Amino acid sequence: GHSEDLTHIRVVELEHDITGSLGLSIAGGIGSSIGDTAVIIANMTPAGPAAKSQKLKIGDQILSINDVQLDGMSHDEVVQLLKKPGTIKLTVSHGEETRVSVSGHTSRQVSTDMSQEYAELMAQDNVFQETLAPDEGPPPQCNTLHLNKGPEGLGFSIVGGHGSPHGDLPIYVKSVFSKGAAADEGSLKRGDQIISVNGQSLEGCTHDEAVSILKNTRGAVTMTVLTS
Repeated sequence: GHSEDLTHIRVVELEHDITGSLGLSIAGGIGSSIGDTAVIIANMTPAGPAAKSQKLKIGDQILSINDVQLDGMSHDEVVQLLKKPGTIKLTVSHGEETRVSVSGHTSRQVSTDMSQEYAELMAQDNVFQETLAPDEGPPPQCNTLHLNKGPEGLGFSIVGGHGSPHGDLPIYVKSVFSKGAAADEGSLKRGDQIISVNGQSLEGCTHDEAVSILKNTRGAVTMTVLTS
């Protein structure tokens, strides 16, 4: 046991974020989906505490949590240890750079191609009932947003439209992606109703028409939305 053998073992302290998450997922443990293996870091949320520490890598093996050795522990027991409140002290050793996804397949880069996103949307055009339900809150506000459409696109998907499976509906924001113009601008959210794009009203537009109006925008995009 020379001392240089220990250089790849390190201790990392993490604090949970406001949602109570460390921003990491693990694979392995006794009885896990990939067999009885060592516990390794399978994934990290880009902005989560684990990624921000810059001391952890996907594929690192976790040896102990708060000085509790993980040897012989089940996957679920390890997950419970990670959820304990307070500072979490991980002892990790540098593992192979193998990316293990939880299903046991190596992970593929997910394409951020918008056209694929739209294809998926048209297949499952589900409107949120909660947006349409009249609620007691303040009346919706009309906001004008200025988005800068870059290589990542506008960065959101839509639902609704004239002649949608749910009837003639306005165009609503279905989801805002983590990258893109909407995320950079910061105020667009799920359930906002899009009134117009670059001064062109979406009233009476079908889903497809609204998609093509949004896809054909370039550079600076001005959108009027109703937000509740």
